[in-house]
Amino acid sequence: MIWLIAKKDFLLNLLSVRFIIGFVLCLLVIPFTVIVSVDNYQNQVRVYKIEQAQADKEMKESRVWSHVRPTVVQEPEPLSIFSMGISNNIGNKVKTLFMEYPLFPDGHTNTRDNPLLNAFFSVDFSKVVAILISLLALVFSYDAITREREDGTMKLTFTGQVSRISFLVGKLLGLLLTLLPILLFCYLLACLIIVVNPEVSFSVSDWAGVVLLFLTSVIYMLVFLLLGMFISSRVTHSSSSIILSLLCWIWFLFLMPNIATYLSQSISKTPLYDNVKASMGDYNREYWHDFWDTFNRFAREMGFSGYWNCSMEGDDGALELGGGSRTVPLFHQRLQMWNTPVILSNADKKWALQRRYLDELIRQQHLQQAIAWLSPSELFGQTTDILCHTNADSFLKYMESMRRYRETVINYFKEHKLFESTTYFTGQPLDEFPTDEEYAAGGEAVKKRYERMFTEFPYLNTSNVPRYVPQQKVLSVVLGEALGRLCALFGLAILLFVGTIVSFMKYDVR
Repeated sequence: MIWLIAKKDFLLNLLSVRFIIGFVLCLLVIPFTVIVSVDNYQNQVRVYKIEQAQADKEMKESRVWSHVRPTVVQEPEPLSIFSMGISNNIGNKVKTLFMEYPLFPDGHTNTRDNPLLNAFFSVDFSKVVAILISLLALVFSYDAITREREDGTMKLTFTGQVSRISFLVGKLLGLLLTLLPILLFCYLLACLIIVVNPEVSFSVSDWAGVVLLFLTSVIYMLVFLLLGMFISSRVTHSSSSIILSLLCWIWFLFLMPNIATYLSQSISKTPLYDNVKASMGDYNREYWHDFWDTFNRFAREMGFSGYWNCSMEGDDGALELGGGSRTVPLFHQRLQMWNTPVILSNADKKWALQRRYLDELIRQQHLQQAIAWLSPSELFGQTTDILCHTNADSFLKYMESMRRYRETVINYFKEHKLFESTTYFTGQPLDEFPTDEEYAAGGEAVKKRYERMFTEFPYLNTSNVPRYVPQQKVLSVVLGEALGRLCALFGLAILLFVGTIVSFMKYDVR
C-alpha cells in the first residue's frame, strides 16, 4: 500500500507544471553557476602558477641569507567549485617573516578583474542547491496533506485498511522519488561540466567528496520535505500552508543567517585590529630604539665609520653589503648576533597581541555558527564548506601550519649558524675585505674591491632550506568534522517526521 501511494504521488507530480518549472529552472541556473565557479577556479590556478614561479625565483636568486624568506602560495582547492566558503575573503600567499608571525594571508583573493563589479551578488553551487532544492521541496510538500483533504480523497483512502503512518510514509516516498531525479540531475550536470573541462582535475578523494555532498543534499532536501508536510498537517487549507512554508523558507535561508551574524557580533565583541597594530607599533618603536642604541654603541667600540655599498630593505633584517674595510662585516656580524634573539622575542610579544585578537575572532565565529544551527540551510552550508575544505577551521589549521613552518625555517638558520655568519648579509668572502690599514692606504687592489657590486655575488644554494609541505586532507577526518552537523540535519528530519506523525494522528480528514 505504501508503494501504491508513493507511485500515485510520483506520477501526479511528474506530470505537474511545478515539476516542469523546477526542472527547467535547474537546467538554466545550475550550468551557469558551475561554469562561473569553474572559471573562477581556473583564474585562481593561473594566479597560483604565476605567484609560485615568482616565489621559487626569489628563493633561487637570493644572494644573502637575510633575503631568504620563503613565500608559500596556497594551491586552489578544486572542491571550491562546489562551495567557496571563506576562500573569497582571504589571500593566497604567506611570506615567512622573522619579525612577525603570520596571522592572515596576503595576495590574490577571488575577485573579478573589474573591482567595480564585485558588489554584484554571486553564489556558488552549494548555495544555489540550498535555495532551489529547499524551495522545490516546500512547493511540492506544502499541500501533501491539505490537497488530499480538499479533494476529498483522504476520507476515501482511510475507508480501507490504510493506516495514517503508511499514508505519510507513502506520501514522503513519492515526494522523494519526485525530487531525487532533479537533485541527481543537478550534480550530474555539474560533474559533466567539470569532466569535459581539461583544466580542472579531480582526485579520487575529491570525487568521494562530491558523493558526500550529494548525500548531504539528500538529507537537506528531506528536512524541507518533512517541514512542508508538517506544516500541511497543522492547517486545513493549502493557501495557509503555502504562506507558512514560504515564510519559513525566507526565515531559514535569508533572515536567520544575518540574525546569527548580528547576534554573534553583539554578544561577543572583538577589538579593532587597528588597536592591535597600534600596540604592535609600540613594540616595533621600542625595538628600533634599542637597535640604534646598540648600533651606535658597537660602532664606537669597533671604530665603524660608515658604508661603501649597502642595501637595507624592509623591517625583517634584510641587509646586503659589499666593499669597505673588514670592520664592516665584522661589525654587522656582531650586530646580527645581538639582533637575532631580539627580533624573535619582539615577534613573540607581538604574537601575544595577535593571538588574543585571533581568539576573539574565533570565539565570535563559533558563536555565529552555533546560533546558525537553528537554520537547516546554515547547517547544510557549514557541512558543505567542511566537505570542500573551504571552512574557517580549515583555514585556521592552514595558518597554524604556516606558523609551525616559520619555526622550522628559523631552526634551520640556527642549526646552520647562518645568523652568525657573514654570508647572512654579504656574498663577499671575509678574506676579500681589506684590513683597516689597507683600506686607509688605498691602492688599485682596494679600488677593485670597491667595484664589487651585489649582482656579482653568486646565488646561494637554498635547495636544503625546508619547504612547506601542504597537509593531506584525509577523507575520514573531514567526514568526522562534518559528522556532527550531518547528524544534526538528520536528527532534525527525524524530529519533523515524528512531529508530522503526531500531528497527523489528530488531523481531521473531513
